[in-house]
This record gives sequence, structure tokens and C-alpha cells, in this order.
Amino acid sequence: MHNRKRPPYIKIHALHYKPKSQCEFFEVIEGEGYYMARCKALDRFIVRDLVYKCEKYWDQCPYRRNALRLEAEH
Repeated sequence: MHNRKRPPYIKIHALHYKPKSQCEFFEVIEGEGYYMARCKALDRFIVRDLVYKCEKYWDQCPYRRNALRLEAEH
């Protein structure tokens, strides 16, 4: 399987507000009149319909837990 980065697709990734999360793997990218959320643990953009999970349930995220465990091992 190829490890290639997927570019964002504005129609499913663009938000009209600046999202916030306490997750250390959550990143906000600002575009021209919109924002996009990116998960550094998955190395991909987050579909706008799922951003609320990163905002509200970040501490329960299995990807975050796994990324923290992998960081601790190195």
C-alpha cells in the first residue's frame, strides 16, 4: 500500500468557524475564508462532520491514545 498524503477537499473539510480541541495532535489550518482541521496522529484532514468529536471527546480518542503510546515507546 502506498503511503501518500491526501490533499484536503474543500467540500468535505472546510469549516466556517475556527475549531478548538485540547488534543495535542489536533491542528487547524486557515484557508481563505475557511478553516480545516487536521489530525497529526493520523496525518490526515478531518471531515467536517467529525470535527466535533475532536473538540468534545478528544480525551477518549483511540488514535490519540495510540499515538501517545507510540511516543512513549521511542
